[in-house]
Amino acid sequence: MRRSLTFISLAVVVMAGCSKKNAPAQDCVKYEKVHVTRIDKASAGKDGATTVYFNVNNGCGQFHQFNEKKSGNTRTITVEAVYKGCMCTMDIPERKASYKLTEKTPGTYYLKFVSGENDYQIDTVVIK
Repeated sequence: MRRSLTFISLAVVVMAGCSKKNAPAQDCVKYEKVHVTRIDKASAGKDGATTVYFNVNNGCGQFHQFNEKKSGNTRTITVEAVYKGCMCTMDIPERKASYKLTEKTPGTYYLKFVSGENDYQIDTVVIK
């Protein structure tokens, strides 16, 4: 009887440790700013958007959003990647996203995509 009780107690502990309910899904989601490696300027695209290329740190990395700071007609833009998954490939893939300036006021706008500390990939967009 004592052996059965020990076995049942051990089984309960093991089962509780393997439960997916104990590990929150957010433990495997991470957001990180990444540097832009290159751009295809808006004038080259059909829709007036700038294609932005960046590397992520593993196979789980994907584009999440652009973060923009405005200063007059200059936009300083950082790329934020999201890493979803606990088990990821250990490569450093290049991803791309499309940035479209939403400004309606006519003028010349300078898009500075952060590609390092005090380093930028710059696109100029003229809205008429």
